[in-house]
Amino acid sequence: MSEELQEEFEASEAVETLSRDESKRALYALLFVSDRPLSATRLAEALGDTDPDIIATLLEELREALNARAELPYSLREIAGGYQLVSRPEFAPYVRRLFQIKKSNRLSKALLETLAVIAYKQPVTRAEVESIRGVSVSYAFDQLQERRLIKVVGIADLPGRPKLYRTTDEFLVSFGLKSLKELPSLEELRTLER
Repeated sequence: MSEELQEEFEASEAVETLSRDESKRALYALLFVSDRPLSATRLAEALGDTDPDIIATLLEELREALNARAELPYSLREIAGGYQLVSRPEFAPYVRRLFQIKKSNRLSKALLETLAVIAYKQPVTRAEVESIRGVSVSYAFDQLQERRLIKVVGIADLPGRPKLYRTTDEFLVSFGLKSLKELPSLEELRTLER
């Protein structure tokens, strides 16, 4: 066996014999280097095809331990079906400044309204959104697709066979949601307007 193959074999063997604490530290390292939420299944594969249920349990333990430490500037959150380390809200102004987020990167009121209609009515056609908003949404749809917040998920069984749209995992990540179930109900939104 070549020296490289031997090292690779030893490295993979070491991954599969991690203790509980070593596994948590390895998960922490993987979450630390990722800029996207990682599912328990994906993390289980990275740790050598470990049982995803065990990884989910370890992630919950890690989340409780990290989130209890107020001195850390970040927390572990479950977002879009995965786990991600995120900055605590009180540090948002500094993070924004670091990345020099420009106002042009923010969603306009028209884009937010269009996105809200899609989020609550999905899957939905462009014509249905235009009917609700009362204006053309072509530009908004183009912008939301470019930002990967919506995607085509099929074709409606209607005359003209219009495309059906729905929100993406990027939408969940952008708004810090685990799933669409975390969207406020329409009744809650009406209460906020008052």
